[in-house]
Amino acid sequence: MKRILMDSTGDFYRTAMVENGKLVDLIAERKHSRSITGNIYLGVVKNVLPNQFAFVDIGQAKNGFLNVVEMNRKKTVRSGHQIVVQARKDPSGEKGASLSEQLDIIGRFVVLFKNDTAEVGVSHKIKDARERDRLKAIARARLPAGFGVILRTSSESKTEEEICADMDKQVAVYKNVVEKGPMLKAPCLIYQENNVLRELLREDVDEVEVNDPSQLEMVKEEVEHCVAGLGSAVKLHEGPAPLFDANLERQIKKALEKKINLDCGGFLIIEQTEACVIIDVNTGKYIGKRNRRESILQANIEAAKEMAAQIRLRNLSGMIIIDFINMEFEEDIKRLYGFFSQEIAKDRIKTNIIGMTELGLMQITRRKTRESLARILLEECPCCKGAGFLPAGQSAKLGAQAD
Repeated sequence: MKRILMDSTGDFYRTAMVENGKLVDLIAERKHSRSITGNIYLGVVKNVLPNQFAFVDIGQAKNGFLNVVEMNRKKTVRSGHQIVVQARKDPSGEKGASLSEQLDIIGRFVVLFKNDTAEVGVSHKIKDARERDRLKAIARARLPAGFGVILRTSSESKTEEEICADMDKQVAVYKNVVEKGPMLKAPCLIYQENNVLRELLREDVDEVEVNDPSQLEMVKEEVEHCVAGLGSAVKLHEGPAPLFDANLERQIKKALEKKINLDCGGFLIIEQTEACVIIDVNTGKYIGKRNRRESILQANIEAAKEMAAQIRLRNLSGMIIIDFINMEFEEDIKRLYGFFSQEIAKDRIKTNIIGMTELGLMQITRRKTRESLARILLEECPCCKGAGFLPAGQSAKLGAQAD
């Protein structure tokens, strides 16, 4: 059974995908700094740098920045102008949100945008040429003048009626946004994108449960918008027991730990640095000489399965370097490579295997969509200052104080 659980307890919003009691995906956001990517705002231009950027007040702590050249409007944009923009990237560090005048409205099957050439694209994940042509023909026949559209992966094999209904719905959303903007007082939010639900929601989800009554109707509407007929599967969590039970909390805690034990007796060490992520596979208990080759291969395969799950759950991104247990035979390396490729293909976020280095380290890259789970849920230790260690003897003193 696949369930999405949406928890609004304490300082965080946590949305979990749970399959038969196992946590397979988790997105956490601090309530005071939720992702704004995809949101549409009526902003006020505060400053324009020559041939560079316009800084726009959208009601956030920092002004967003807009590429003036991309807009092709540098002669008309002036300080004080009101402008409808969409957030492309969240604020990061000292930078405000990256903004665009190009508004993308994401539906179940299509992404709609303003385009004078009536551009029609199809997701690269749809490989069949005949299906790509069929989808393009459907879109071109129904697409209103002045719009472009991209057929999402979810549109594959869908009927003309389903695709056209979704396209019409997104056109209505777009027109509502454009019409509503001038009637509002800037800076303000015009349209809120629920990225979290859209990232996790699939047609095979059986149930969506929330524990915040104020969010129930909004979630129902968004779920129905993404997957027709699934809105009825949204329910409010009731009763004294927390939505995230003890078993789920233990799995979340495990996803924040440096060491992950494997059933074979080995373990993983996961180190997240500023530049990259390093994962080391250790044999742990002794692997005997009898059938040693097969034992090492199976240990690596078990590690690869757990590793793929942890990368997804922890939302690790950028360059990831993996040190598997050394294998002598090329055939075994190929088997491991193939298995690991299958496991990371399950990830909803684009992940690529770069290959093996001369030192036998596997390199992969994973696209960054938001901060890692650890960066969101953990804070730096005031004692070790993030080193993960205390001076010799210090831990004993702290223990004595705790007693």
